[in-house]
Amino acid sequence: MSGINFNFNRGVDPLLGSTPDYSAHLAELEQAQQAIEQQRQSLLKLAQNTPGTEARPATSTATPIWDEIDAITDNMSQAEFKAMEADENYQKSLEALMNYVAAVQLQMIRPRIEANPEGKKLLEQHLTNVKFLRKAALDDVNKKMADFEDYTKNYSHMSWEEYLKTKGGKKK
Repeated sequence: MSGINFNFNRGVDPLLGSTPDYSAHLAELEQAQQAIEQQRQSLLKLAQNTPGTEARPATSTATPIWDEIDAITDNMSQAEFKAMEADENYQKSLEALMNYVAAVQLQMIRPRIEANPEGKKLLEQHLTNVKFLRKAALDDVNKKMADFEDYTKNYSHMSWEEYLKTKGGKKK
C-alpha cells in the first residue's frame, strides 16, 4: 500500500525464533472484520445518498470468503485447529492478512484521529518526538562516522578497542 509507513510485528521476533500464537489474535481479526464491514456499509450508504454516484448493489452475503473461513474453522476440533495453526503456510497467510487488515484500518482511521483534538495533540507530540529522535540518531551516526574516520586516518596502528580507550569512549 503506497503512502503507508507501518511496521506491524505482533510481538514476534524472527531473529530469536519465537513462534507467534495466532489463536490469541483471532478475536482481533474478527473485530477488524466487523470494523471494516461497518465502514463499508457506511461508505455504501454515503455513496447511495450522494447524487451522481452509483452504489454497487450489496451481495447476499456481506463477506462470503470470511464466512467460508469461519464455517470451516468453527467446525474444527481444538486439536485440528492447533495442528492447522502450527502449519508454516497458515502462519504466513494469517500474518499477511493481519498486516493487511491493520494497514486498511490505519488508512480508515488516520483522518478521524487527526480530526479529533486529542488525537491531533497526541500526533503532534509524536511528531515532535520523532523529529527530536531523528536528529539525535543523525548526530550519533555522524559522531560514529567521524570517530571511525579519525581512527582510520590517525590510529590505524591500534585496535578499535584501544582507540576507544584512548578517546575515553566505550566499545560501540
